[in-house]
Amino acid sequence: MDVELERTRTFENLKKAFFEESGLAFRYQFFATVAQFEGLERYGSLFAELADGGRTNAEGFLDFLRLARDPSSDIPFGSTAKNIQSALQTETLQFTEVYPEMARIAREEGFTDIASWFDTLEKLKRAHVRKLKETGNA
Repeated sequence: MDVELERTRTFENLKKAFFEESGLAFRYQFFATVAQFEGLERYGSLFAELADGGRTNAEGFLDFLRLARDPSSDIPFGSTAKNIQSALQTETLQFTEVYPEMARIAREEGFTDIASWFDTLEKLKRAHVRKLKETGNA
């Protein structure tokens, strides 16, 4: 590749498309669950199929993004060793900064249930970091 991908609008578009497809995949899976709960199997199957397609699209974007860097951690990824470092950086940022700030804002705005959810996610992310570090030392 003659042009460094990271310094292009295409890189920014790949990141944007990855996040959009990832989000769609999870939303459609949620829609599938709701439809199935409502007894609307046909719609549940359709949303599940769309979710699978979104996951496949997101993986395709990640395959190109690994030529540059992780769209979340902003560091190189691709091999398992690099992926562990990327995951550690992302998970650490989430439990040290992102979720505590989100919980603080939710509390300020009176959303105690949502703040509690962010607190739970902070603890979960701490556990993820611990597991990643333990696995890396095994």
